[in-house]
Amino acid sequence: MMNAELSRPLISLIVPVYNVRNYLTTCLRSIVEQTYTNLEIILVDDGSTDGSSAICDEYARNDRRVRVIHLPHGGVSAARNAGLEAATGELLGFVDSDDFIDTDMYEYLHGLLVKHDADVAACTYLLEQEGRPSKIINNTGKLYVFSNKEIIRALVKNDLVKNYLWAKLFKRSLFEQLTFPVGRTYEDVAVLYKVFYKSRKVVLSCVSKYHYMIHLNESITRGQYDPVKEYHYFLSLYEQDRFIQEAKLGKESSVSVLKRGIHLINHTLLCPPSPAYENIIEETMQKINEYGHITVWRLGLNMSIKRYILCRHFKFYRKLYKGYRALFKRRIKLLID
Repeated sequence: MMNAELSRPLISLIVPVYNVRNYLTTCLRSIVEQTYTNLEIILVDDGSTDGSSAICDEYARNDRRVRVIHLPHGGVSAARNAGLEAATGELLGFVDSDDFIDTDMYEYLHGLLVKHDADVAACTYLLEQEGRPSKIINNTGKLYVFSNKEIIRALVKNDLVKNYLWAKLFKRSLFEQLTFPVGRTYEDVAVLYKVFYKSRKVVLSCVSKYHYMIHLNESITRGQYDPVKEYHYFLSLYEQDRFIQEAKLGKESSVSVLKRGIHLINHTLLCPPSPAYENIIEETMQKINEYGHITVWRLGLNMSIKRYILCRHFKFYRKLYKGYRALFKRRIKLLID
C-alpha cells in the first residue's frame, strides 16, 4: 500500500502561518491525517510571535513530510511566494492555517483531476464559527467542467466560482513565472485568473470539504473599514479586467470594476481626511475615467448619474455625497464578498 501511494503524484501543500496558535493544531492535524498521504507539507512561518512557530517545528519533528520555512513578517503574499519556490510536487494546494479540511479532501480532488483529465480540481466549503452550527455553502453535489474561457467568465460572476486558492488542487506548472503581489491584500484575486487562463480544463464539484473559519474576534473587527484593503481588492479586479479585455473574454467584468470603483470612492469620502485616502481617491478616479465607453444602458441610470457628477464635478460630488449620508445616516456595506 505504501509503495502504491508513493507512486501517485506528490502534492505540495502551502500553509502560511502567522499568529494562529489557537487554531493551528486543528488545521495541521486535518492535513497530516489526509487519506492521500503522498504529501509535501510546507509550513511558512511568517514571523509569528505567539508560539505558532514552535507548533510548526513540532509537527516537522514528528512527520517527515512536513517542512518549515521561518521568515520575518512579510505578509501572506511573501509567505506563499516562499512556499511556491520551495514546492517540488507535481500538484499544488493551499490551506489557510486557521481553517481545516476533511481528511479525504485531497483524495477527492485528485480523483476529480484524474477522472476528468483536468488541470484544476475544486470543491466547495462550509463556514465555521465557534459555538455555531456549520453553514453549508453550495453543497448540491453538482459537477461542472469548464474550459479556461468558461472558468474566467464564471469567476467574473463571483457566484459559482470564487476568487480563493483554497479548496482547489492545481497542476504545479500553472504557477510557473507567477508570484503573489507582496504588500497587497486579496492576493488570491490578483493571481487566480492567470492560473485559470493557463489551464485547459477546470472541474468543480459542489461537495463541501473545506472548512472556512470565522473567528469571534474577526467578526467583531470586520466592521472597521479600511480603504487601503478595499483599494487592493479594486486594484486586483481592475488588473483582472484589463487582462480579460486584452484576451477578449467578455465585457461583463468592466461594468463590475466601474461600480466597485465608485463604491470605493464613496466609502473613502466618509473616512477622516488623510493624504493616503486622498491618494486612493485620485488613483481610483484615474482608473474610473478609463471606462467612459460603458453606456448608461450597461451601467444603469443611477450609477451613470453618479459617474457623471463624480467625474465632471468632483468637489460638488464630495459635498453632495457627504451631506446625503449625514442626512439619512444609512449604514454602508463595507464588507467585500
